[in-house]
Amino acid sequence: MFMARYLLLTFAFLLAGVVAFAQTKLEGTVKDADSGEPIAIATVALFKNGVLVTGAETDFDGYYSITEVDPGTYDVEFSTTGYSPQRISGMVISGGKANKLDMKLAPGIELVAVEVKYQRPVIEQDNTEQGSHLTSEQIKQLPTRNVNALASYTAGVSSADEGGDLNIRGSRSDATNYYIDGIRVTGQAPPKQAIEELSVITGGVEARYGDVTGGIVSITTKGPSDKFSGGVELESSRLTDPYYQDLASLQLSGPIIKKGDKTLLGYRINGQYQYNKDDDPPAVPVYAITDEVRQQLEANPVRVYNGTVYPEAQYI
Repeated sequence: MFMARYLLLTFAFLLAGVVAFAQTKLEGTVKDADSGEPIAIATVALFKNGVLVTGAETDFDGYYSITEVDPGTYDVEFSTTGYSPQRISGMVISGGKANKLDMKLAPGIELVAVEVKYQRPVIEQDNTEQGSHLTSEQIKQLPTRNVNALASYTAGVSSADEGGDLNIRGSRSDATNYYIDGIRVTGQAPPKQAIEELSVITGGVEARYGDVTGGIVSITTKGPSDKFSGGVELESSRLTDPYYQDLASLQLSGPIIKKGDKTLLGYRINGQYQYNKDDDPPAVPVYAITDEVRQQLEANPVRVYNGTVYPEAQYI
C-alpha cells in the first residue's frame, strides 16, 4: 500500500511538471521609471480585439505572471494609482513559452493611457524552437488560402503541389502533426480568416507535443470581437478556367454580454465551402478514344503487322 501511494504521488508530481512546462504565459516586472523601484499591486490587463481577456496584479517585488494564455496578438495595459497608465499594442504571445514583457511607469496624476507599439525582438534568446510564426496580419497579405500552402513558406518545409501534404525536413507527410488551439486534430483545417496565429515547428520540438518524428503545424483561432462585424466572400473562376474552382466563406463576430465598454462574452462563426472541378489538371493535352470508335473496334477487332492493318478474322 505504501509503495502504491509513493508511485501515485511521484506520478502526480511528474504530471504537474509536464503541465507547468506546457503552459503559455506572460510574465515580467513593473517598476518606477525614475527610481527603478518595483511597483506593488499594479494591474496588468490583456485585451484582444478590444475584449478584456484576463489580467493579474504585481507582487511586492513588482513581478506579475499571467498563465494559461492562448497564443495570439494582444494589447497589454499597465496601470496603478499615482502613475500614468501605459498600453502596449500588438504584443505577440507565442504558444508554450514564458513570454516576457517588462514595464516602467512614470509617476503622475494625469490618468491618460499612453499607447506604445510592441515590436517582436529579432532574436529570442530563450527560444530553442526552429520554424516560423505567422500572425493574422501576415497571413492576410499572403496570396494563398490553404493552411499547408501557408506552412510551406517556412524553411525546411516542402510540398509537391499547392496545398498538398507537407514534408518537414525530409520526413514523410504522415509525420506532420496538426494542432488547433492546443488539441491535436486530423481532417480539414479552419479557413484563413479564422486564424490568429500559425506556427510551424521544424526542430527543437517541446516535450508537450510528445513523440514527433517530423514537425508541428499549430493553429490558434481568433476570438470574439467587441463590435458586431461580419462578411461574405464569393469567388469563382468558371469564366476563365475550364478546371474552375468555387469558393464561398462567411464570418460573423460580436458581443453577447457587455459591461460598460468591456465585452464579457462573445461569439465568432467562420465557415467555408470550396469546390474544385479538377484538383490536379494535366499540364499537357490528354487524348482519349471516343465512344463511337471504341464500339467499332469492339465489333470488328484489328491487328497491325508490318504497318498493314488486318481484320481479326484473317488470324484464325
